[in-house]
Amino acid sequence: MDWSRHPALQRALQQTETPRYAALATALQGLILTGELLPGDRLPPERVLAEALGLSRSTIVATYGRLAEAGWVTARQGQGTTVAAGAPGHVAARKRRVPIGNPALRGPVGEGAWIDFGLATAVPELAWLQPSEAATALVLRESAYQPQGLLALRERLAARYTACGLSTTPEQILVCAGAQQALALVAQHYLAPGDRVLIEDPNYFGALDLFRAAGAHLLGEAVRPHGAHVAHLAQRLQAEEPQLVFVCPTLHNPTGWGWTPSAAERFARAARRASSSLVLIDDSLADLRFDAAPPPLLARGHNIVHVGSLSKSLWAGLRIGWLRAEAPVIETLRRAKANADIACSALSSAIACDLLDRFEALVEPRRAQLKLQGRLLREALAAALPDWTCAAPEGGLFLWPALPTEQAEPLVQAAEALRLRLTAGSALAAEPGAAANRLRLAFTQPPALLQAGVARLAEAYASLEVAAAAPQSTRPSRR
Repeated sequence: MDWSRHPALQRALQQTETPRYAALATALQGLILTGELLPGDRLPPERVLAEALGLSRSTIVATYGRLAEAGWVTARQGQGTTVAAGAPGHVAARKRRVPIGNPALRGPVGEGAWIDFGLATAVPELAWLQPSEAATALVLRESAYQPQGLLALRERLAARYTACGLSTTPEQILVCAGAQQALALVAQHYLAPGDRVLIEDPNYFGALDLFRAAGAHLLGEAVRPHGAHVAHLAQRLQAEEPQLVFVCPTLHNPTGWGWTPSAAERFARAARRASSSLVLIDDSLADLRFDAAPPPLLARGHNIVHVGSLSKSLWAGLRIGWLRAEAPVIETLRRAKANADIACSALSSAIACDLLDRFEALVEPRRAQLKLQGRLLREALAAALPDWTCAAPEGGLFLWPALPTEQAEPLVQAAEALRLRLTAGSALAAEPGAAANRLRLAFTQPPALLQAGVARLAEAYASLEVAAAAPQSTRPSRR
């Protein structure tokens, strides 16, 4: 947000009948009421806002003090001033601002018209979805609501964890409507306004939205290849004692990087020692590594929860995700889930059982296809946009290119005019200003659409370069 030019703040400063600090506080209240500022959003430091608006720092101190007294914001030493989760009359209690980075919440893409590099979905083979007689029998035997999930499905998921080295019983599994519901249950039950969440930065925008909606304060730790950031992450976990830490060690969204076994073990030791923090480990992309995978981080502990899903590995349409934790944690979350939806879909669960019985035979071709599509997209980018940098992912669904410009959002807007949808890196940033020159590009489209999408992307980028090179007098007015 450009605080120096925001019209609501400028109008407030033009008032003469009200003290400036009071007028400015009223304007900020308006931004909170309309949802332009959401719970957990951080206001600029006093000195920064004072310089942006041409005011004295004492005026901003008085403004923030007025907001804090009325419950609109909270201020903590060393953490700045943030919008309070329970701000009076806050619109976020009734509706959420749609995050521009979440492609699932944007309008549908017309057939043959748009190319969408934002939404990573897979279309399964129709043969997958013909339930076997055994799967049909599972549905017919469903005689009661099962908020924890179909027993046969929990048995299969528990067996998968056990086979990977983490002994698990069905009582330690909670089946959810996708990983998003699993994350939502944890956020709703374990986070309160003002709680701190230590999170790898950048990260999945669905998780960021949930944590912010809970009023949490996000502490970003910049992701580095092979888990090179884990040593510092473990130190912060011990020193800062966050209420929650969220990591994606096997395969990270959006970078496509994974941790080495030594990094994973180092973090697992730190997680077990951090008994006051809940450790949430995201395994959603774990099955989509292109080549031989290192041992996954399957840590055991009363404070450690694993999140998994079939949405990325097979098909999001099933809406099958799960949580793996110690039985007391699962029982607590089961009760919360029962209040939300009573039970999981028996049909989706039975199909999931059938697919899990054939999992390797189904997912291996998908890995090979994604590896090919990722390589094709990376090669097309290198040919059309040679001044961009783009590391090869170890797996997953996305490329994470860096632009030579400071901001990627103008390119996202320019691409819209060419019917190309992109996701700006800033939509996945936990810390303000992070990943501003990045894009997240899904390579789940067929090869022909990947090529066509890069052509549109290069055209949009060239249009920005032309506009930037134009003399100042010929540039269109921003007014």
